[in-house]
Amino acid sequence: MATRSDYTLRLLIEKIIELGVSEHVRGLLEDALRHMGERSPYRGGKELVSLLRYAHTAACNEQDHPTSERVEDALAYAMNTMLRPDIEIKYQLFPESRLTLLSQFSNIISGIRQILLASLREFIVENPTASPADIQEFLGQRFQPSSIVEDEDQPGHYRLLRGGRESTAWLREVLLNRLSISHNPAFDATAESIATPSASLAELVELSQLKLRKESLHHLRCVVQNPHSTEADLQYALQRNIWIFGGSYLPNLGRRRLVPGNEFDLSLVRPDGSLHVVELKRANVDIVTHQRGSVIPNSQVHRAVGQVMNYLVALDEDRSRILDEHGIDVRRASGTVVIGYPGFQPGIQEQKINEALRTYGSHLTRVEVITYKQLLDGATRALSFG
Repeated sequence: MATRSDYTLRLLIEKIIELGVSEHVRGLLEDALRHMGERSPYRGGKELVSLLRYAHTAACNEQDHPTSERVEDALAYAMNTMLRPDIEIKYQLFPESRLTLLSQFSNIISGIRQILLASLREFIVENPTASPADIQEFLGQRFQPSSIVEDEDQPGHYRLLRGGRESTAWLREVLLNRLSISHNPAFDATAESIATPSASLAELVELSQLKLRKESLHHLRCVVQNPHSTEADLQYALQRNIWIFGGSYLPNLGRRRLVPGNEFDLSLVRPDGSLHVVELKRANVDIVTHQRGSVIPNSQVHRAVGQVMNYLVALDEDRSRILDEHGIDVRRASGTVVIGYPGFQPGIQEQKINEALRTYGSHLTRVEVITYKQLLDGATRALSFG
């Protein structure tokens, strides 16, 4: 079977390296990237498959299960046993891929609904005495599934799915095996409120904003709970939804480069002009460890806090220039580290993780440490009050 080598595969291999691998596995994956080349058309073939297999074997020998799973997915994609949309969604190779595919799927469902209703109306007009069995037979004849085309040159083999046909195959898989239908009373209540003629324009705007924020929060939760999300994925999702950090900040991001050599992940500005720096780390990391029967933050947390402290020191030392040039008072600057998610450290109770971070934070003056779970829970509570 022919292998494939394209931009999606290259992005996947680069992301596997970014998520963290040993030096030995890194070397093998970089060999695969060099074999593919820098630009399309990318080289593939048996050599690429062999390089990926070497990397997979090395990760298995090192008992690095997350990396071995990711390389196995890269192999499956290269050998055409895993569909492109599934790879793009699972690893978030393009920031908007999941939402784009969801939008396409919703549009297709809406189109199917319109076609179905139009066909039913036409059939009922022509057959006013039709029974439910007649309608079922009509629909079965009208909407027959497309047949699979066998390769003309090789009986028993089937044509390779690529491009639009691959997206069609993914859509068929979603429709048949991944789509569930359930009743959501909250959605009905919101829809009823929007449809109420007596609702004012301000109320309609608030309801629309609430719906958008719920969708954004759901998207962020998906990114956080994805074990393959990088810091860049989390930053992209959060920088479009500053409201998640609470109402004490202006809706627009501040400048990320205020001090030469430092670039903040997120820069929040309070109404009084003071600055709040947010440092984002991965959600899929351990953040606490055991010591003498107690749970304490580990080195991942200490390094992140030290990084924010260095930011604050640099801001303090350059505060006069920053105030003159940008009108931001950094003398009262503070910072937050967002790191970890209790679900990725199941061996320790969430309550103990939160207590360890709270105790640790009580000894810090200008830096707070929270998990992505705490950030999401706070935003969820804010929306429920709204």
